[in-house]
Amino acid sequence: MVGERGLTLLEVLVAIVVLGLVGLSYLELFHQSHRMVGDSREWSRAVGYAEEAMEGIKLSGVDGQPAAEDLPGGFRREISSRLWRPGLRAVEVTVLLPGGGRFDLERLLQVEPPLARSTSLTEEFTD
Repeated sequence: MVGERGLTLLEVLVAIVVLGLVGLSYLELFHQSHRMVGDSREWSRAVGYAEEAMEGIKLSGVDGQPAAEDLPGGFRREISSRLWRPGLRAVEVTVLLPGGGRFDLERLLQVEPPLARSTSLTEEFTD
C-alpha cells in the first residue's frame, strides 16, 4: 500500500498544539470577562453606598451622618462637608473599595433644617 497516505506524527502534534492554543485563548477570554463582571458589581455597590449616604444627608442634614464608617464587604465610606456659599454646602461622599479603588460623589446641598414631622399623613389629609 504504497499510495496510501495518512497523518504523520508531526502533523498530529502540530494539530494538538494549535487546538491547545485556541482552547487556552478561550479560557483566558472567559476568565477576563468573569473578572470584569465581578469588578463592575463591586463598583455598582460602591455607587449605591455613596448615593445612599447622600440621600441620608439630604433627609437628615449634613451633621446627622458619621464622618467615616465601615460597610459590609470590606467597603469604607467617608463623608466630608464644607461651606461653599451662604446657604449651600459642598458635600463629598467617598467610598473606598476593598481592592483599592475609590469612588467620589460630590454635590451642593442647600442648608436647611430637617423637615418638621409634627403631623402624621392622616392629619394632613383630613384638614
